[in-house]
Amino acid sequence: MNHCSVRFALSFFLLWTGWTGQAMARDDCNRSPSEVARLVEIRPGYHRVSGPLAEFDPCHASFRYAMPDFFASKLGEKPPLMIIAHGGGGPGAAEIEMMRRMNKAGIATLLFDAYEMNGFAYKGTMLFVLGVTNESRQRMIYKATLGAYQWAIKQPEIDTTRIFIHGLSNGGSVAVNMAGVVDPAHVPAVIAEGASPTGLGFPLKINVPLKMVFGRLDNYGGKTPDDWMYTRTDPCEFNVEFKLAPPGLAADCSGKRNPQAMVTTPLAWVDSLLSQNQPVEVWFYENAAHGILFVPMKKETRTYGVGPDAKFRYGWTGSSYQVADRYIADILKLIRSSYL
Repeated sequence: MNHCSVRFALSFFLLWTGWTGQAMARDDCNRSPSEVARLVEIRPGYHRVSGPLAEFDPCHASFRYAMPDFFASKLGEKPPLMIIAHGGGGPGAAEIEMMRRMNKAGIATLLFDAYEMNGFAYKGTMLFVLGVTNESRQRMIYKATLGAYQWAIKQPEIDTTRIFIHGLSNGGSVAVNMAGVVDPAHVPAVIAEGASPTGLGFPLKINVPLKMVFGRLDNYGGKTPDDWMYTRTDPCEFNVEFKLAPPGLAADCSGKRNPQAMVTTPLAWVDSLLSQNQPVEVWFYENAAHGILFVPMKKETRTYGVGPDAKFRYGWTGSSYQVADRYIADILKLIRSSYL
């Protein structure tokens, strides 16, 4: 086989298998020192993350950079990219399904594990689902997602004018804040699914169109069955002001400022942006809970922490196959509209 044939065969294989960036040698590694973030217990079984946070590292083992499927329709000369900010439990079934669906539709994807980048070996446990504060999770996911965006806009094999950001749950809260820092020259829109108002808080303004996505039955982390995420409020003491995030509500609503006041609900925040002609829209899905791509729906409860200080919460997740298909169709319509 001649040199050109070898190159063609290799290219075919990489595209057909959905090549990921870690499969090839890189010269843009950004490895963190062995000692970065650490967990500090704040009540029995419940923690916050303290110390410096890792940088985004495209050489990390969790880095998954996949090109569109070989037989997918081409949307342009180069594929658009979706950066996927994972939820509070780390990359899971919903994030993997989003990758699969996007790659099948001609869209490149980038997924990573912000917790593993920070040195946490947590896989197989419920540590980050039930035992770590929202603000801790969001700080790690946000810093990694911001780094992923800054890395992605330099990649020659994708359309860097069409980078979309999707986030679920804590990743949704991160996506909301990313909408306040990204450049519209690179990002046509951001999709934030099931975003909690508690953690980093929400920004005062956004730079690009933002789609706030909620299942009507999303009560994840709720104190009652009808404590819906989109009308959720909690004391400001659970928020932190994070220097890498855009100016936001946490400046006056955090553990340091007005801790006993209540955070603004997601729908009230959307209304405040709409009153300023900011480009935000809410997508509601009936017969869906938290994490629309978790199929089928499960109506479960969860306990955060252990012992007498443990917190009992509701945690309905998922939707039907039909709702999941409708959600993906809406995302693809949004992405394709950037070509019109």
